[in-house]
Amino acid sequence: MKWKKNFRDWLFVVSAWITASLCITAIGMFFQDLQFRFLEIFPTKENQKFIEYFSSGFQYIEGALFGFLFGTVFYFVYWLTENTSLRNKSFGRLMFIKTSLYLVGFVLTFFIVFAFLLTLDFTPVRGVKDMIQTFSSWTFYAAFGTFLTLFTIIINFILEVSKKYGPGNLWNMFMGKYHHPVIEHRIFMFLDLKDSTTYAEKLGHIKYSNLIQKCFLYLNEIVFDHNAQIYQYVGDEAVLTWDSSDLEARKLSIELFFAFQKKLASKADKFEKEFGFVPEFKAGINEGAVTAAEVGYIKRDIAYHGDVLNTGARIQDKCNELGKSLLVSEVFAEQIKSLNLFKQELLGEVALKGKKDALNIYAIEPIT
Repeated sequence: MKWKKNFRDWLFVVSAWITASLCITAIGMFFQDLQFRFLEIFPTKENQKFIEYFSSGFQYIEGALFGFLFGTVFYFVYWLTENTSLRNKSFGRLMFIKTSLYLVGFVLTFFIVFAFLLTLDFTPVRGVKDMIQTFSSWTFYAAFGTFLTLFTIIINFILEVSKKYGPGNLWNMFMGKYHHPVIEHRIFMFLDLKDSTTYAEKLGHIKYSNLIQKCFLYLNEIVFDHNAQIYQYVGDEAVLTWDSSDLEARKLSIELFFAFQKKLASKADKFEKEFGFVPEFKAGINEGAVTAAEVGYIKRDIAYHGDVLNTGARIQDKCNELGKSLLVSEVFAEQIKSLNLFKQELLGEVALKGKKDALNIYAIEPIT
């Protein structure tokens, strides 16, 4: 699933830069045409090649090629800072690194495109004199500097906001889908650290917070692989959600839990060395109809309300008591019976805090 998101992000970035490059090309050609018209520039041996170039439309090929190549470089820098140890840098350092890489990529892309057009004889710039005249102009640097800065900010903003709200939700918020409450059918997983109180007392505030940071960092590494959206972080608990209309959502939600267990186990040596133990998580899953609405003004977000969430949280609370790591509601369990990919164990009716009637709870384990 992660490759699909990566491809969508790359396609968005490349499309955005191609569009931006074509727009700036069109604006440049418009003002160039005005210059030819109103300054009464007559063809000479020196400027004839430039006049022919600006009337040929080759600039649009140059713009599209530049947009494609730099868009790819731009996405690579974004991917690099999201999927390597660079993401652990402070915000200020990360911005400096990204800006430096964007600048280097911009310059390299520009010269690659220039060399390509020069090889195909598409550009009017021929000799060293033409190159010096072009690259020594302050308007050249002002135009491209403004272009790079403006669209870098816009595209980065869209990528970051999309990452915060989850795939597709930025467009939904832009279109006002959640401006008024709507009903959605969703799956929710409440993922919580086992024995959190004991660990917090043992480690102290700072080291315990560092533990939670590392755990959720590893969780983030597998979220997109399982098409999940992180709804909230609440202390040492993470709440994840899926659209239940996705036919694979239920399978992916369970697979995410076991993948997270394996991810933590694979880092056992690091956890033992730094904290003296390997953290384990428990989870409760429930699904059903919830109300989704845009809330807040200063800190705007999409909030989900309904008994589905309350019940899911209460199911997760029973993990320690029942000695299980993953518990699900009967509603959810009924939907995954046909999968035959996981072992289901009916634990019977369990009284949940705040619920009038007891509910059937199932434990889920991988088939060994």
